[in-house]
Amino acid sequence: MKELFTLLNFFFSWLGSKKIRMSKKNLFVYFFILALSTTALAQHSVTGTVRDLKGEPLSGVSINVKNSSIGTTSDKNGSYSISVLDQNSALIFSMIGFTTQEINLNGRASVDLTLAGKTSNLNEVIITGYKTQDRTTLTTSISKLDIKVLENIPFQNLATGMQGTMAGVVVQTTSGQPGAAPRVIIRGGTSINNPNGSSPLYIVDGVIRDLNDLSPDDVESIQVLKDAAATSLYGARGSNGVVLVKTKSGKPGKTQVTYKYDFVNSETMHTYEFPSARDYIETTRRGFMASAVFVPIRLTNLGPTVTASAGVGNDLTKNTLWTPQYLTPQNQYKLNEGWESMTDPFDPTKTIIFKDTDFQPLLYQKGKSHNHYISVSGGNDRATFNMGAGYMYAQGVIKTSDYNRTTFNLNGDLKANDKLSFTGRVGYQRSGDNHIAPVGNNASSKIYSAASHCKISF
Repeated sequence: MKELFTLLNFFFSWLGSKKIRMSKKNLFVYFFILALSTTALAQHSVTGTVRDLKGEPLSGVSINVKNSSIGTTSDKNGSYSISVLDQNSALIFSMIGFTTQEINLNGRASVDLTLAGKTSNLNEVIITGYKTQDRTTLTTSISKLDIKVLENIPFQNLATGMQGTMAGVVVQTTSGQPGAAPRVIIRGGTSINNPNGSSPLYIVDGVIRDLNDLSPDDVESIQVLKDAAATSLYGARGSNGVVLVKTKSGKPGKTQVTYKYDFVNSETMHTYEFPSARDYIETTRRGFMASAVFVPIRLTNLGPTVTASAGVGNDLTKNTLWTPQYLTPQNQYKLNEGWESMTDPFDPTKTIIFKDTDFQPLLYQKGKSHNHYISVSGGNDRATFNMGAGYMYAQGVIKTSDYNRTTFNLNGDLKANDKLSFTGRVGYQRSGDNHIAPVGNNASSKIYSAASHCKISF
């Protein structure tokens, strides 16, 4: 900026001494040239070389000017060159696998830098059966779940939390029932014909049990042993993989009381597309007419006394399951109550009336889920404790379907001396559900199954 004011002062002094008169066009040209010169004066070039801890040049390192869009990358020799507007700005050096560094120029025109590799993940402790082991010395295939996954989303079933978050672990949702357990397959399983028989071995705090009624809020870590070396401790039972779950323990320090509440609203994204009642009656009656060419007796299905879905022998006494019937003076008022009418394809001189009902809005609902959890933990250097209690109630998207779970977990650790310690675990889980029994895999079977569990009135 100092150079700019000096140049402007000189320019206008020169114009005044020469008493030069310029047109607006010439004046614009002079100012444009002046702006370009000023920009060139304001830029400063900074060069340097980026190397690793071994002194080898690093190519592809991103060098960016802080709080600006100016940036470049280092070449194959680790060299770089970048233009900055302020000699006191800061440069940010970053590269995948290396620690990002921010360097203040402080007027320097050359900056050489050494980037250090990231090693923070190597200090992670992994549970391998009966012991713990640093990841740096780990040679078997083990995956560990980021516990923040369970903290951010309230899962009705703990195994669902592993879906899409662990390499080599396939979690398939096979049911829309609230609280239903998913199918877990580790590394493809051991059976193609029976995927349900490829369930892994679940171990919670050293005890073999399932995860269906375990509250995700009580869990501290989840690890999956996937290869033969990792699962050899458990013999043939671990052939499909082993899932190790550790519940929360107390930490030395002040007693902490935590309360957590989650609310989830669920609804169906898509419904089935069914033909209307008019299309169904039209198609069915014409189908009987066409087949009667070869089997004449089928015309009896279209008679006035047949109380089938496409028959017209139904009445208003609610003794029949279907509504199609011939229009009469006695039922004509139904047309004012939302019923529809159509010409009978079999006998065009008569009119059929019927009620078109979409059962899906009568079956589905917005399911609301409430999850309460309270925990108390604390202790000192010799004894720690953690107590957690939770209650969940989840409605399904189908009316009358729901799931409830009550859990209580108490963990205590006592250190008698440097060589002797005691650990106690007490857990209580109680759950119940009202689910829809499956009757088939097609859409009509699922709708029928749901309708049989719901009370629908017309």
